[in-house]
Amino acid sequence: MTEPVRPVLAALIDSGVAAGHPHLQGANITGFGLDGDDAPFVRTDEFSDRTGHGTAAAAVLHWRAPGHPLLAIRVLDEELRCTAALLAHAIRQAADAGAGVINLSLGSGRDEARDELADAVDYAGARGAICVAAAHPRGRTLWPADLPTVISAKSDRGCPADALYSLPDQRRFVAHGFPRPIEGRRPTDNLSGTSFAAAHVAAAVLRLGPGLTLAQAVERLRAAAAGPWG
Repeated sequence: MTEPVRPVLAALIDSGVAAGHPHLQGANITGFGLDGDDAPFVRTDEFSDRTGHGTAAAAVLHWRAPGHPLLAIRVLDEELRCTAALLAHAIRQAADAGAGVINLSLGSGRDEARDELADAVDYAGARGAICVAAAHPRGRTLWPADLPTVISAKSDRGCPADALYSLPDQRRFVAHGFPRPIEGRRPTDNLSGTSFAAAHVAAAVLRLGPGLTLAQAVERLRAAAAGPWG
């Protein structure tokens, strides 16, 4: 008898998650919070959302890839900031927790952050996790999105929620830049940007199923894309 395929665990490294939000009804959510400017970091069982950003990203994952358990790792403060060291630590923690996909709707443009985040992404990759990160909205360098070992996302308001488009860079895609719609409100009244494009791409990776390498995931995403963007 064939055993059922276990759904892939998706880690969301962000501002936390409000697990009781209506857009997350029925979602299987666990998590923890991480705090501190440098190691040793403080870990707590508390992962409630500080800004609403993480909840909106989690709602995208639950909307576009229902049935996949979510691991919320809160690192961002009320100003949506954290250190590169804390972000790298969170990536390793997500991999150690068994995440198959790690959603990173955040990043650092500082050159000194590159190696630290690259080491963390490599650590996660060695444990079977695929990292999906938001690219800089204005095309500037942003780590970890610009690492060659990360699938990255750009947003465009003209991209439908159920579509994905490829870019010349093999591992970069254009996706919908909005979270789940709020009933009775225009999409432009809500949060928007590459943060949510990353969540849409991460959901697309989740839908591919378990056990894929980064190269296999990129190949399948490009094959399933609606076409090249632009």
